[in-house]
Amino acid sequence: MRSTVAGLVAGLLAGVLAAVAMMQGLFLGGVPAVPLALWERTLRLLPMELFSVLIVRLKFAAKPLAFWGMLGVLVLLAGLLGLAVARPAWRGRPLRRAAVAFLAAAAVLLAVALGPAADALTARLGAQGLSPAPGEAARRVALAVAGYAGLYALGLLLLLRLFEGRPEPRAARPAPPRSEVTRREVLHRSLVLGTAALAGTALVRLLAALGEGARVAAQTLFDRIRGLPPEVTPNDQFYVVSKNPPGFDPDVDASRWRLEVTGLVGKPLRLTLEELKALPAVRQVQTLECISNEVGGDLISNAWWRGVRLRDVLALAGGVSPKAVKLAFTCADGYTESLPVVDALHPDTLLVYEMNGEVLPRAHGFPLRLLVPGLFGMKNPKWITKIEAVDYDFQGYWERSGWSDEAVVKTMSKFTTPTGRASATVGEEVALGGVAYAGDRGIRAVEVSVVAGTTWLPA
Repeated sequence: MRSTVAGLVAGLLAGVLAAVAMMQGLFLGGVPAVPLALWERTLRLLPMELFSVLIVRLKFAAKPLAFWGMLGVLVLLAGLLGLAVARPAWRGRPLRRAAVAFLAAAAVLLAVALGPAADALTARLGAQGLSPAPGEAARRVALAVAGYAGLYALGLLLLLRLFEGRPEPRAARPAPPRSEVTRREVLHRSLVLGTAALAGTALVRLLAALGEGARVAAQTLFDRIRGLPPEVTPNDQFYVVSKNPPGFDPDVDASRWRLEVTGLVGKPLRLTLEELKALPAVRQVQTLECISNEVGGDLISNAWWRGVRLRDVLALAGGVSPKAVKLAFTCADGYTESLPVVDALHPDTLLVYEMNGEVLPRAHGFPLRLLVPGLFGMKNPKWITKIEAVDYDFQGYWERSGWSDEAVVKTMSKFTTPTGRASATVGEEVALGGVAYAGDRGIRAVEVSVVAGTTWLPA
């Protein structure tokens, strides 16, 4: 095989091997989330308009497609690196090839993943009630990256040797008997079977998560075709949007979880879930809407929530200093968000742990999420582990990418019955139904026009 072709193919296969190892490490736990860090970098590069279009048009398929696309780019870069390493002048220098492949792969992964992966690991440890020493998360990420880069370099070296063969002419080597399996064939089969097994496991898990999302979407659509949606959205039909690919939301151990309240407060504290539940509880109905919801879209749902007032938790921490201007929230998946102190002290701003009479589901932020009236879903963070009062304009995860800091919901309305393909005869009475929402501003009246907006009648 020619060196260029051998290098490209070997690089691609070694890249697949390293990517699968990263995925398996993520599924097994205890390994820094390097693939998710790469995913977050990918999200940050997407323009806001494109991200909204992907979420609205592709719905539950958007994030899986983007995630696999990101891994595909990573594998393609690995193939190009293999092409560079396979230069004929280095054919007899395996150590140089391995060193260049290792250093280049490690440099790319560290440049892209070190910061986000370290932040995510710190948040995950915090959700377990642990406080890693300064630099500990970065050290673990660096070790994981070294392992992945080393695996890539080793796989590339072995595959190049397999594809290129020995440097001496083919005639000098006696051909093995037809029934004999050579050492290189054993190596080739082992690499292929091992990579296929690992990739298959990861793919099955991701497809299972995607299939569940598609099932929920189909059921929700079926219900809405019949007419008005229910006043309270069942938990399994409540819309779900997060920065994480399907299947990678935090799985928090409630027995080890702690809520840290710190910063510019009278007395910083750490609370268990049971201690939070011992505080006076509040039950209220509230609507959540995604900031990417288009006109007439279905990224909006309604539920009964139960939790404690955020201001009661802050009072337990000795109150917020007059110097504080915002509360910064950190979550178990590394997500961050902020809220002005004045909004945090609103009596309807809650830290919730129940949804529709059930324990808060994992997809909706178990064990604790924020609920703020009148703001888009991005301002209602899930899997909260830390609340810090700060004296500066803290910018959260999406705000740093250019999204709105205020994120006040816009007035919206939509028909849910009749549907777009419904028909009626002249003189037939037709029932019209739908939804109107304006956050905590409320809806005073609803009007409908049957002549393209020329005249309006009260609904």
